[in-house]
Amino acid sequence: MEKLLTGPPSSILESITDGYYLLNEHWCFSYINPQAEVMLRRPPGSLLGTNIWEQFPDAVGTVFQLESQRALAQGKKTSFETWYESLQIWLSVDVYPANPGLTVYVRDVTERYEAAQRLREEREMLAAIVNSTADAIITTDVQGRIQTFSPAAERVFRRPQERMLGQNLAALLPERFRAAHQQHLHQFSQSNETHRMMGLGLVKGLRSDGQELDLEVTISQLTVQKQKVLIANLRDVTQRVRADAVFEQSRTQLSELTHKLMTQEKTLVKGLAQALHDQLGQTMAAIRMAHETIVTLQADQVAPGVHKLQAQLGALISQAIRELRQVLTDLRPPLLDEHGLAAALDNELRNRSLKVPQIDISVHVQPQVAQVRWPPEVEYAAFMVAREAVENALRHSGATTVAARLAGSALCLVLEVGDNGMGMPADATVKPGHLGILGMQARAHAVGAGVTVDSGATGGTRVCFTWQSTPLL
Repeated sequence: MEKLLTGPPSSILESITDGYYLLNEHWCFSYINPQAEVMLRRPPGSLLGTNIWEQFPDAVGTVFQLESQRALAQGKKTSFETWYESLQIWLSVDVYPANPGLTVYVRDVTERYEAAQRLREEREMLAAIVNSTADAIITTDVQGRIQTFSPAAERVFRRPQERMLGQNLAALLPERFRAAHQQHLHQFSQSNETHRMMGLGLVKGLRSDGQELDLEVTISQLTVQKQKVLIANLRDVTQRVRADAVFEQSRTQLSELTHKLMTQEKTLVKGLAQALHDQLGQTMAAIRMAHETIVTLQADQVAPGVHKLQAQLGALISQAIRELRQVLTDLRPPLLDEHGLAAALDNELRNRSLKVPQIDISVHVQPQVAQVRWPPEVEYAAFMVAREAVENALRHSGATTVAARLAGSALCLVLEVGDNGMGMPADATVKPGHLGILGMQARAHAVGAGVTVDSGATGGTRVCFTWQSTPLL
């Protein structure tokens, strides 16, 4: 069938990207360009001379028919966009009155509608995320004027969104910080940074009732529709900061108490050791001399049974003297005050090695620190930690080797005690009823040092005491 035209079409109608067709006064196609045939999914020439409502019955009663009839009846152009269900496309339609009939331009705008739909869905998703997050999210322009104020921001600052939109972000800060904040905001907006933390980790905020808040704030910037937007993500950490302050105060008090107790312990132990040595030690020595004298004088005068009792008494006196010397050694580490940590540690481990010869106990001291003296309270704490670590290794680890290593300089001290035993459970530092590790840590903290307990390089357990001199200001 030939194309029916009211006039010869221009060649441009064949090349335009829009669909184009003519309808006569009987609603029949008198011309249709190839683009319209493709859009309507009909073979070339198949629509010419046919009635549009018969060919597309699902369009009857729709906005397409109503607007076309109105354009024909009123002789005025009409434009509209509509969803065409059978073809599953969005169409943009311009209808012009012609003599006779109508001239119609149609464009497939499905991609635009789908893009708009995706954009709406993304905005809805973003809004849902912003509205549900526990962090406050505030967006502003480069001058700091608030554009969005999330529900979490309302909760944090106790300010309604409608009152905050258009206000400056500085209104959420205590007055003493506002001038500097405005300057920092301007510098950030002029920089090439995309995001950064605000402040030195924490920023002060101001609630509607005047209470100051501690906030962690990350600020970002991006360009939306050629306009720069600043996004502030705020987290209220007021309770955490207060809890940390209370904890730090308690820790300081505990450290001061531990230091005081250690000083008292050292004084008490020193006095007790002195008393045991000067009094009980002298008494035990006198008892032994008196017993030996009696045994000598009565050598040929006592019955065999009495002689045996005298021998037993002598053995008990010797044992008591040995035990007294051991108590003195445990109370007052030999050589620590006079010769320092290295000598005292070497003497301690040599004595331990004599008691358990089946275990290889060694001490390694860097030559450059062999004669170094650290503050007395640091040396005492380090020695007591090393003693506790060695005792734990010998009693509980099943180790065959225990090694102590002393290193550092005049301004720092590193003392390690390691073994090749069964190792330490992960929760050993907090296990109820096991205060050895906590005691070591308390001693270390009291002198500004630290203690770590972990697995050694080849298994077992490693206890490390570290101290660093605090520089004078």
